[in-house]
Amino acid sequence: MLLENDFTADFKDHIKFSYSFFDRIIVRGYILGMFRPANVIALLRNLGFAKHTNGVFKLLSDQLNSHIKKLAFKYEVPILWRENHGGKQMEMQSFVEEHYFDPKKLGVICIVKSLEFMSCYWNKQVTTKKGSLFTKMFWLKKQVTQHYIYINDQVLGFCCLKISSGLPFHCQFYCNGHWFLRRQLDKKRIGYKMQENAFLRIDDQAYVQKLINDFKGGIIDVRIKHWMNKWFRFDKGDRSTCSSLLNHNWYTSQSEICSNVIFKNKGYFNRVYDKILEKHHHLAMPNSLSKLFDLKTERKQSKSTNKVYHQKACAKHWIQGNSIKMYNKGGYLLRVETTINNPRLPGAKLQKPIFEIKGYYWYGFGCNNRFFNAIAKIDATLIGDYENEFTNAVYTKKGKRVAAPDLRNPKQIAVLAILSNPRFTTEWFRTKELMRYLSGYFSNTAEIRYQMEKLIVRGLIEKRQGANYYRVTKKGYAWINIAYSHNKYFLTPLLSNSLQTLIKEVDNGLDIFEKTQKQLKDGLNTIYQQLNIAA
Repeated sequence: MLLENDFTADFKDHIKFSYSFFDRIIVRGYILGMFRPANVIALLRNLGFAKHTNGVFKLLSDQLNSHIKKLAFKYEVPILWRENHGGKQMEMQSFVEEHYFDPKKLGVICIVKSLEFMSCYWNKQVTTKKGSLFTKMFWLKKQVTQHYIYINDQVLGFCCLKISSGLPFHCQFYCNGHWFLRRQLDKKRIGYKMQENAFLRIDDQAYVQKLINDFKGGIIDVRIKHWMNKWFRFDKGDRSTCSSLLNHNWYTSQSEICSNVIFKNKGYFNRVYDKILEKHHHLAMPNSLSKLFDLKTERKQSKSTNKVYHQKACAKHWIQGNSIKMYNKGGYLLRVETTINNPRLPGAKLQKPIFEIKGYYWYGFGCNNRFFNAIAKIDATLIGDYENEFTNAVYTKKGKRVAAPDLRNPKQIAVLAILSNPRFTTEWFRTKELMRYLSGYFSNTAEIRYQMEKLIVRGLIEKRQGANYYRVTKKGYAWINIAYSHNKYFLTPLLSNSLQTLIKEVDNGLDIFEKTQKQLKDGLNTIYQQLNIAA
């Protein structure tokens, strides 16, 4: 199940496994022929309405809303108003998942109603030059009731069907590829471990690869039609109906294709990710992005952003509506994700019908692989493959697990900065004394002792027997100074704007900066060996 690219080939000894699949998929449903007023008038006449007044529009909306309300009451489905909970669509989804989702209960979980400005039809009385009145239909934006029907589907898992109650009844469907895989693994009782929307372990990787290969748009289409046949109907009093003239056709609106590489060791992967960040600023150039998205000519409409995600940078590149991003997810997983909003982009030339969604996967998979090949041009020897007590968790004699010092945490760095002073090697000190220097980072001494415990169990700080006094050991003084200096003078500046201009774009081999860093690494290794610290 390993991805095949230059990056996974270079780091195969450190990779646990990898996979590529859809993440979020958004599909939109339209009733064909409803984009012209003349077609709407013809449709209404076929439905038995002699006029196309606003009263007719409101009648259809009321019948649809009534049916959804009755069906929700029948199945005891709670109906919520979005403004009572706040947040965007994805935030609302997290709220529903946290408070209403039950993995053992299939079917509709709850319904969230909201008023949103949507494009729809409305009528207005217009006076002609001769003074006569006639009803003219306009296409405008107005507030329309939206129903977000959250579902625990027996095939797709946790998903959402959005039904608009205003003519022309545009609908949307949201699902996630990871929930689909999770549902199928649960059916087969295959073990796995997930962190948010990513797999860290799958016991039967061959079966999952088969699911990925066999996944197609028809699977989504069948489930959408199943739920639309239940919920998109019009209340006629003693029954609810829906004319065949109001059937929706479904088209892909947005798809996210993610490629995930799960590393065996968190400490090693963090060093790999830091190296990628410091080396590959040139990927944001328009010519580089054009190659990533398989475009024949350079495209100027592009941009790149950098954000913080779980204390690590998230690099995202855009080109004409489509994007690709990379981030460190949870400390073990490197995710590269292509988001397709513009299927007509030259190089993609994808079709919008849901049945063509497999083409989106292969195009996104290709973009991800090209991105992996680009970030693979680093010297792995500069990363180091050591995994020791300073990068792994250790256990005390009583069996208590103590995490490794986290050099990404500002509080941990603040403690190291104070303890790097030689006086703490020769004199005993108390945490109360450190509090005077660290009051800007910690609210009490207990938080300082928590950070110090990581150093104490590794022999970097010793505690006086029978008293709450501490002292930095010789081994600790050496490690603290090297770790703090490496973070302050090497890692942090590499991510600053002032040093980005020094990192030159190269296609092969090492640049001048990398050669210099290699010399520094060799010097640090010599210091480690002299101090009997494993490098």
